[in-house]
Amino acid sequence: MFLSRVEIPWDAVRNPYEIHRQLWRLFPGEDKEPRKNAEEGRQGFLFRVENNQPGRPLRLLIQSWRAPEPTAGLTIVGTREFQPQPAHGQRLAFLLTANPVKTIIDAQRETKSGKSSEKCRVPLIHESEQREWLKRKLIGAGEFEGVNVVPHAPVFFRKGNRGGKIVMVTFEGVLRVNEPGTLIAYLENGIGPAKAFGCGLLLVRRLG
Repeated sequence: MFLSRVEIPWDAVRNPYEIHRQLWRLFPGEDKEPRKNAEEGRQGFLFRVENNQPGRPLRLLIQSWRAPEPTAGLTIVGTREFQPQPAHGQRLAFLLTANPVKTIIDAQRETKSGKSSEKCRVPLIHESEQREWLKRKLIGAGEFEGVNVVPHAPVFFRKGNRGGKIVMVTFEGVLRVNEPGTLIAYLENGIGPAKAFGCGLLLVRRLG
């Protein structure tokens, strides 16, 4: 896999919905994430926003299966190849920006649509719920020994004529590895929803 730092002009991504579309330009000829469910291996890329200041280029970290290719309007700051090799019992520092949510039945949508049930995702806003969400997501891979939860301001976007909002938090802490293969799958495929908005990329590094 490859980790790359990329910059996009601020004017091109004032609407956060455009970030993912811009980044696809770095991988010409690649299918736009064809997998049908979370059990299939992810293609394409994961990313996280590292610096977002109005009027200045947006800086991102991208993880991809192949190196990005230079394209007009986007700046590749640097790229390096890596291969994660976690070991059982190893302690790793981790960083994850995520969109912790739960699925509920929306009775109002149910009435309007006439359907027998209508499911929707709603954000988890209490830190205790967010910690439990992370614990569930890491089941099998490992257990975190300590974690800080840093909230973000909501991200508002537009998709066509519709508006939307993503609620993100960043988890930062220490993880003890139980199943290296499961952890590698999480590193490769990401964790949780809203990956098109910069959520889900799990980063780890060795301690000591």
